[in-house]
Amino acid sequence: MQPIGSSNAHTAASAQGPRTGRTALWGTVIGLAVLVVIFAVALIQAAHSNSLLGWVLAGIALGWLMLAVWALWMVHKAAVFGREQMRQAQEQLRAQHGRAPATSAAAAGPGQSLRDEKLAHGMQVILVQSKVVKEQLSSPDPDAEHVQRALETIDMTAANGLRSLKDSGTPVSGTVED
Repeated sequence: MQPIGSSNAHTAASAQGPRTGRTALWGTVIGLAVLVVIFAVALIQAAHSNSLLGWVLAGIALGWLMLAVWALWMVHKAAVFGREQMRQAQEQLRAQHGRAPATSAAAAGPGQSLRDEKLAHGMQVILVQSKVVKEQLSSPDPDAEHVQRALETIDMTAANGLRSLKDSGTPVSGTVED
């Protein structure tokens, strides 16, 4: 179970987690800076002494710098691809287990995302129960108990949605149980 309406739970969990991303970024920046300095020193030395060995060393330093930039670019591309694959896998898992796809909180705006998600879920429930009623009524032997339960679910979900719209000025709180 996770609390609803509390932003402190999410920020506390992320603040305690490892900060490997920032450490890796600084390591990469420092490593590239060292390679740039080595290349610049080799280039200045080669230009100053004007020897073949100096230019060869500057070329080698430039090669290592280009290799590091290429490796960094490839790692970045792989990370973006991996992040997209994880997002698609999570969406597929949600779809397989009958859950609604995740929505971004930024798209709905601050303070409205949870209410909008609850209303969207309620509308999905109403659509599913409506389909149950239609299937039962179109079958040669309709089950009155299924129809009655579906209609009760539609009534209850619609009432909850209307109540949620009336109380939209107050923040939503509670507990989500999976």
